[in-house]
Amino acid sequence: MNKELNVEFKKISKHPLYNNIKSLGDLRIFMSFHVFAVWDFMSLAKRLQRSLTCIELPWINPINSASARLINEIIFYEESDLNIDGSPASHVSMYLEAMEEVGADTTLFNSFIFAMAQGKKLKAALDVASVPNFVKKFVCNNIGVALNGLNEEVAANFLYGREDAIPEMFSQLLDQWGVSENRVPRMTYYLKRHIDLDGDEHGPAAHKILENLIGDCEHARKRAKNAAHKAIKDRVSLWDGILAQISENKNVKKIRLEKFDLSESLV
Repeated sequence: MNKELNVEFKKISKHPLYNNIKSLGDLRIFMSFHVFAVWDFMSLAKRLQRSLTCIELPWINPINSASARLINEIIFYEESDLNIDGSPASHVSMYLEAMEEVGADTTLFNSFIFAMAQGKKLKAALDVASVPNFVKKFVCNNIGVALNGLNEEVAANFLYGREDAIPEMFSQLLDQWGVSENRVPRMTYYLKRHIDLDGDEHGPAAHKILENLIGDCEHARKRAKNAAHKAIKDRVSLWDGILAQISENKNVKKIRLEKFDLSESLV
């Protein structure tokens, strides 16, 4: 299945977004939208944990102890990894701290979370927070898979849209962005931490989980492949949307600068 997805995966790994993050301002825009992907990752992970382990009472033995161990290890780091200062923190908390460090606007995300905490349903909370459509679509698609997908569909989304893609995506970002790592130590730490974890441990673990779920069932393999295609397509659409926001911001600044220069020349 990997070979069939390579062509589509290149749309992520070669996306022009990475080399268009040239300044702290660009990075702030990126982070203000990407944080939603950091957040909804956990719903996919938790759905797999719920399906592959037992979190109900009374407890019963998991059907596949190997898969249970693998997903529990992933959850352990995602919910309580060690931050740059050595303190335990979820990856969402680490990302929010990185946003604060660079001055990225957390209003959009915090408004969404507040609406959810007040009892709003997902789509209503996204609407109340005025989340852009391209982010809204990405989040709704992923939460929809987490809530309603078959196990192999959730695992395929989790693997090909996240664990398999993240090391390459974040490596490209670090290689191509125009921001000094010394100016954004928490964001740099977050990216490198994911590259190490997902590349060496979580990615291979997610592969094993998916293969355990598929087994010899060709129908399950086909469903997983379709889910993987959809996850990659959704990620590309998210990157397209963020790139459009960065480009629009640059154009607005350019127009303002041109107007300023023109007014100065007329004085």
